[in-house]
Amino acid sequence: MSPAPMQRHILFLTSTNLACNPRCLKEVRLARDRGMKVTVVAFQLHNWTTSLEARLNAELTGVSFHYLDTARRRLLPWLFGTVLERIGRLAGPRLQTSTFWSAMAMDKRSWRLLRWVRANRVRPDLVVAHNPPAFYAAAWLAKQDPCALAIDIEDYHPGENNPPAKQQGSALLMRSFLPKAAYASFASPLIKEYSDRLTGPGVNGIVVNNSFPRGDFQRPAAAVAASAVDDNEAPLRIVWFSQFIDYGRGLEKILPVLDEYRDRIRLTLIGSARTAFVQQEIAAREYIRCIDAMPEKELHRALGGYDIGLALEDGKADQNRDLCLTNKIWSYLLAGLYIVASDTAAQRRFLQEHPGHGVCTSLSADPLRTVMTALVTDARMIRAAACARFDGAAAAAWENESAVLTGEWERIFSQP
Repeated sequence: MSPAPMQRHILFLTSTNLACNPRCLKEVRLARDRGMKVTVVAFQLHNWTTSLEARLNAELTGVSFHYLDTARRRLLPWLFGTVLERIGRLAGPRLQTSTFWSAMAMDKRSWRLLRWVRANRVRPDLVVAHNPPAFYAAAWLAKQDPCALAIDIEDYHPGENNPPAKQQGSALLMRSFLPKAAYASFASPLIKEYSDRLTGPGVNGIVVNNSFPRGDFQRPAAAVAASAVDDNEAPLRIVWFSQFIDYGRGLEKILPVLDEYRDRIRLTLIGSARTAFVQQEIAAREYIRCIDAMPEKELHRALGGYDIGLALEDGKADQNRDLCLTNKIWSYLLAGLYIVASDTAAQRRFLQEHPGHGVCTSLSADPLRTVMTALVTDARMIRAAACARFDGAAAAAWENESAVLTGEWERIFSQP
């Protein structure tokens, strides 16, 4: 009798946690559901994600979790990481050649992750790095054990609105480590295109879009009250969600225009609300309600009760925002919502590839006013097409998208 196939082991490293990193969470679930041994090294953040993370730990039976603490409870590791971060940021031109100091300058969590993999030689078959502070530790482990290395590029980090040292450091880490990886996964086609320009040839890059399982979402007709489906006068239910409800996310730009339609719309904001933003922007607007952040599956189910999803990105302020496709735009698509998206390069292409699912607009007053007037006028049509949009988005679900990723895992694990 031939021996049973060996269980493959994937180690995921992230500088956040699974509650605020849905992309890493989906990969962890995928690997576990395919019968792999899964280890996750993440951080205790001591914020709004704490209870959500505990629920994920309980759900993901069989996954081995290791949490590093962002607080100062273990003073020496925290202090040493802080010192390395400061030195790295003062290194100046040295950042252009040293991957170590580039990683340390990125975030003090880079050192904490490196320290963990050095002390805990878990010997996986594949180590997957999510977020730039995890890149160096993953690459170090892959070289020392050795094992296969994978790097996930959820954002175009050199184009993020960060200090120059962090932009240069992330560019160096990508140029140095992506060509050494068994594969690099990118969260949008444009992020891959710009990363390819940065690294040059030699990277095995795949696009793995931020979609979600089909079963997370319910058919709109099951969630929308029958009286509202055919009523053109019922207020349009608009939703927006993020980790935080705050300034700098596009909301403050559109609220003065939405005020003009206060009798025809209801806006729901889902996330951890900043007190100052609520007091200054929300409290006096009776057509807006805020809901606390909720677990991913619960959020996805709730989206079925809305008509329109707002995908607001400021591509002029941050190159990455021009290139990225966020969790929210994929969630809206899969829920069957009509999408109102700000006019970034990635979102323009997205809606061109999904005609009938939404509209792009500038966030300036006049174009936004034109879009809002059309939406409230066509409310009945928008609601009537919800199920068609829901059905049309099925091909984009995670069940199909994840096949690209599992194909890479099978290729890696089949090698001698």
